[in-house]
Amino acid sequence: MTTEEAAAYLKIPKASLLNLSSNGKVPYYKFQRRNRYLKSDLLKLLAVTRRGGFNGN
Repeated sequence: MTTEEAAAYLKIPKASLLNLSSNGKVPYYKFQRRNRYLKSDLLKLLAVTRRGGFNGN
């Protein structure tokens, strides 16, 4: 995904995603001069940062 697509997917501003990427909190890949994000990496990020008490049982 492009930076714009990934930010929209996460529902955060593009600048926030770029900040998280530069701080090493969101993995990304360089393609030419642009950042690219894997949907699977974004899903893992959401799973790791999950909050709440729902156990799923």
